[in-house]
Amino acid sequence: MPKGRDSREERLRKQREYQKQYRQRIKASREPDRDEIARELLHYAITENLKHGRESELWVLADAVIKRLAARGFDAKAAEHAFVAIVNRYEAGWTFQNRKHLLPQPDEGLEPVD
Repeated sequence: MPKGRDSREERLRKQREYQKQYRQRIKASREPDRDEIARELLHYAITENLKHGRESELWVLADAVIKRLAARGFDAKAAEHAFVAIVNRYEAGWTFQNRKHLLPQPDEGLEPVD
């Protein structure tokens, strides 16, 4: 095997090992990542606006988000469709799936979160 290929395979092996350790470290620390925070923020913004009858504020938010997505190259109509679908799901009572691997385990001595 050429030397360059060995070093590439070794680099990829080290990268996989680093990623594995990184994911284990994040899981152990229970630190939310950017996507988890964004999901919660979106869920909160939509459900709170719906709960308090602030549909006009919700659609101001939706318009701003859709415009920002379009500026990043996404299709505006598709973004609007996706946003409306999310709002409809939340309005119907949809919530996130619990990430069971993040819930305290019985052997950790903590009460489970509902």
